[in-house]
Amino acid sequence: MKAIGYVRVSTEEQAKEGISLENQKDRIRSYCTYKGLDLTHIIEDAGISGGKNKARPGFVSLMDRIESNGIEAVVLYSLERLSRDMLTLLALERLLDEKDIELHTVEGQVDTGNPDGWLNFAMKAFLGEMERRQVKHRTKKAMEYKKNQGAVVGSVPYGFRREGNDLVADLHEQRVVTLINTLYGQSMRLTHICKELKHQGMATRKGKDFTPEQIRRIITGYEGKFTKTNTRLSRNIREFVEAIA
Repeated sequence: MKAIGYVRVSTEEQAKEGISLENQKDRIRSYCTYKGLDLTHIIEDAGISGGKNKARPGFVSLMDRIESNGIEAVVLYSLERLSRDMLTLLALERLLDEKDIELHTVEGQVDTGNPDGWLNFAMKAFLGEMERRQVKHRTKKAMEYKKNQGAVVGSVPYGFRREGNDLVADLHEQRVVTLINTLYGQSMRLTHICKELKHQGMATRKGKDFTPEQIRRIITGYEGKFTKTNTRLSRNIREFVEAIA
């Protein structure tokens, strides 16, 4: 049975014992030898967090290999190396199942080639999602506490700067904000506003050209195509659910 491995480590995790890329690779090789799997090669994402999947070139390459129908098993060091997002894991396992590809992990005894191994996979996907939401909840509560104490939390909105625990107006950025809102009030499109700002020599804090998304966040009362309850992600998820039902 031909197999392909996938390993990932974030920048922070590289300093932790037992989580290095080489350690993961060695464990995957040993596992494949023990299981009698023909490991063709191992794809890696080095120094990359498990955030957005499309931002991980190794993950995208793994998906391409799955679509190419040239493998029969995917082997990971542990399930969280792939993702802690339950929807991602369940969707990927569904894709693997459609293509008769097994999912194995060295740690955790996941082997979707049999019912017990699949149940173990499902439980770990659930627990990973629980952990992710707990971290999100604790972070939210910590930020709320700091905010209630009068501290400035999160990113500083464009047009202001941080001075201690206070936000004060940045005169240069306030002029940019005023211009953006004026141009938008004249029914100018976001892309045209970007061009006008560039023409006037106005750049972002990092000295780069403004993007339509950045302009959208600066405009007061902007009415976009997508709302909180009708985002592009929510539409994609609905299409996904309808497709697999």
